[in-house]
Amino acid sequence: MKILLICGNGISSGIIAQHIAQEGRKKGIANMEASAYSYAELPEVIDQFDAVLIGPQMKFNEAGIKKICDEYKKPFAFIDDMTYATLDGKKGLELAQKILGA
Repeated sequence: MKILLICGNGISSGIIAQHIAQEGRKKGIANMEASAYSYAELPEVIDQFDAVLIGPQMKFNEAGIKKICDEYKKPFAFIDDMTYATLDGKKGLELAQKILGA
């Protein structure tokens, strides 16, 4: 499972990406990976991932994100404010699994 996290510049989502990957490994998910990139990099890297999670601060750009994710046929969801603020890897992983139907 390869999860892409997107935020304004890729830094703040990097920490929650680490927590999601750790949680996935604890649960024994094969090939668990979570990486963070900036919104500007989304078209360049999206094809390397199974799903996209987006920081809540990027809600203003939902139309652009949806267009790119639809083009690459990748499921996506916005991380809720509390999960993002608390860097909750467990809830982030659950969201990723939900949009992937896993």
